[in-house]
Amino acid sequence: MAGATRTRNHTAALLLYALTLVLARASSSTASPPAAEARALLRWKSTLPPPRSTTAPLSSWSPATAACASWAGVTCGADGRVAGVALPGAGLAGGTLAALDLTALPALASLNLSGNGLAGTIPAAAVSSLTSLVSLDLSNNALTGGVPPALGTLPALRVLVLRDNPLGGAIPASLGRLRALERLDLQAAGLVSTLPPEMGNMASLRFLDLSANNISGGLPPAFAGMKKMIEFYLSRNRLSGTIPPEIFNNWPDLTLLYLHYNSFTGTIPPEIGEAKKLRRLSLFSNNLTGVIPAEIGGLASLQMLHLGQNGLTGPIPFYLGNLTQLVILVLSFNNLTGMVPAEIGRLTVLQDLDLNNNQLEGELPASLSMLKDLNYLSLGSNSFVGTVPDFASRKLVSVELYGNSFSGGFPLSLCQLTSLEILDLSSNQLSGQLPSCIWDLQDLTFMDLSSNALSGDVLASPNSNLSLESLHLANNRFTGGFPSVIQYLKMLSVLDLGGNNFSGAIPSWIGSRLPLLRFLRLRSNMFNGSIPLQLLQLSHLQLLDLSSNNFDGHIPRALTSLTSMVQPQTELNMRSTVRHQILHLEANFYYDDRVYVNWKMQTYEFQGAIALMTGIDLSGNSIGGEIPTELTNLQGLRFLNLSRNYLSGTIPENIGDLKLLESLDLSWNELSGHIPSGISELISLSSLNLSSNMLSGEIPTGKQLQTLADPSIYSNNFGLCGSPLSISCPNGSSVQILDRSKEFEGLYVYYSIIAGAVFGLWLWLGSLVFFAPWRISFLYYIDFIHRKLMR
Repeated sequence: MAGATRTRNHTAALLLYALTLVLARASSSTASPPAAEARALLRWKSTLPPPRSTTAPLSSWSPATAACASWAGVTCGADGRVAGVALPGAGLAGGTLAALDLTALPALASLNLSGNGLAGTIPAAAVSSLTSLVSLDLSNNALTGGVPPALGTLPALRVLVLRDNPLGGAIPASLGRLRALERLDLQAAGLVSTLPPEMGNMASLRFLDLSANNISGGLPPAFAGMKKMIEFYLSRNRLSGTIPPEIFNNWPDLTLLYLHYNSFTGTIPPEIGEAKKLRRLSLFSNNLTGVIPAEIGGLASLQMLHLGQNGLTGPIPFYLGNLTQLVILVLSFNNLTGMVPAEIGRLTVLQDLDLNNNQLEGELPASLSMLKDLNYLSLGSNSFVGTVPDFASRKLVSVELYGNSFSGGFPLSLCQLTSLEILDLSSNQLSGQLPSCIWDLQDLTFMDLSSNALSGDVLASPNSNLSLESLHLANNRFTGGFPSVIQYLKMLSVLDLGGNNFSGAIPSWIGSRLPLLRFLRLRSNMFNGSIPLQLLQLSHLQLLDLSSNNFDGHIPRALTSLTSMVQPQTELNMRSTVRHQILHLEANFYYDDRVYVNWKMQTYEFQGAIALMTGIDLSGNSIGGEIPTELTNLQGLRFLNLSRNYLSGTIPENIGDLKLLESLDLSWNELSGHIPSGISELISLSSLNLSSNMLSGEIPTGKQLQTLADPSIYSNNFGLCGSPLSISCPNGSSVQILDRSKEFEGLYVYYSIIAGAVFGLWLWLGSLVFFAPWRISFLYYIDFIHRKLMR
């Protein structure tokens, strides 16, 4: 009995000790919550890549120091608990959030890990435990796995930024429960979704950015419930349907609406006039129709109105002149008609005016001269007439008036635009001489004056500081020699002088003064002489068009110097960008360079993909000699046109090495021999012309050649036979037989000439023998000549 009592007493003592230990540990844990939070953060740090330097934020995270006192990026509340972790751009690439025990940070109100390249998923269960979380920013990482629906359970959340992550998935309808949320940014998050109507319940939302995703369907009218909306971005998605008028009735504080690059249809709702605070409206690149509503004229705070690339009709409303705060007005690529209203001159702070590609007509209003802050003016592809107005703005960077019917002389006022970088007056009716002052514009990068009626010599005073990269003077009436001013355009990449009356030789300085030249087009002029060897110094040259001139001589053999023609071009485009600040935003003015190419027996304008075009056109000259075999080393060629010359000899046997060749024209020359079998190896060939030569033998066959079944390709070559011609080749070695027949034909002609000469001589001598009067007269004439010589 006593033993049992001692055992019970001992057991009770052990239980009391254990209970005391547990309580002590619990008391210790409760007494030092910052220590537990620090351990949780250190455990997460141990899973991340080591800091790259001692100045990296995580270098300060050490067990030897207090988290709240000295750890970079960690802030604590008055109770010593971790309230914020902010490590934007801290170099955590390769790490994940999996080891971050957010449940150990119950007081966390702000978490910013943006710009770190973190991978993996967002830990939904752990995040949902942060009931005190006010701001969560995980943008600019590599997070996947979608937007967790559990985020909709955070009652205090006011800022949620997950942009620039490949999250994917749909927008959770549960986000509609975030009644306190003020900012939601899911731009470029890889979302594939529709817009949940439940999001309309976010009554506190002021900022929403869902742009640059793959969101389809319509814009729900329920979004009108976001009554505090200020900035709304849905651009660059696949949204369709009409724009709900309800949003304008219920968003009185709206200042910015970006819906561009979608597929919205219908008209612009007149209710848009209710958004009195609207400053920026961007609806371009949709399928909107109808007229520009009059109510837009009442948006007095509007600074940007971008309605381009739609199907809008009717005139430009005169009441747009009421928008005196307007800085950007873009109405391009619509079906607007009528004249430009004079009221446009009231927009005195306007910097960007773009009306190109409409059906506007008439003369431009004189009030355009009131726009003294214009940076960018584009009125191209309309039906404007009259003279080009004088521009008062000395800030103009780009002037595009192409594709109209402007007449008169070249506007001298353009010479005063010292900031001008882009000038496009092509396809108008401008006449007279080009003033030399245009070459004084030091910043000019692109100038296109082609397809006008400009005439005379191109004159300029020498200037070594010109910035021109692209110069188009084609299809005018210019005369004189190769313009000497071009030697000062050291940055020139594209030069088009085609379709004028230039004459003389190509100057020898072209190879040394234009080191960056890529596209040279001199076709349809009166240039003469031989092809200068200095052209072979242009290692960047990828398009050489000297067709329809008076060049003679031979094709240079050192063609392998044209290294940009040796290798295929991989650059997609030659887009040039002029960058300026408008409305505190980066405003990019683009122009895609262009070039006209006689391609596959037609003239095409290559724009956008110009950088892929590589070829040589020497047609329509008086070039003789043989086709150099070195030509086949230019394996980047996409077209080759040597037609209408006096080339002789044979087609190079290794012509099949030009694998990228799509168009080959050797017609109207004096080429002889057989067609090389290697021509069937031109797998990209879609246009071929070998007609009007002296070729012989059987036409080669091949997969690609079989698609070129037009007999005219080989016409006027009397020695050719085989498909697609109706002339069949003899059995056996048809080439040898045909060559032998050509030999016999030559011998026949030779002997015929001899026989004719003998017969003619005999006829003449016979006449002297048998006709005495002829004989006497002939001998008398011989005696007369003899006496004259003896004197």
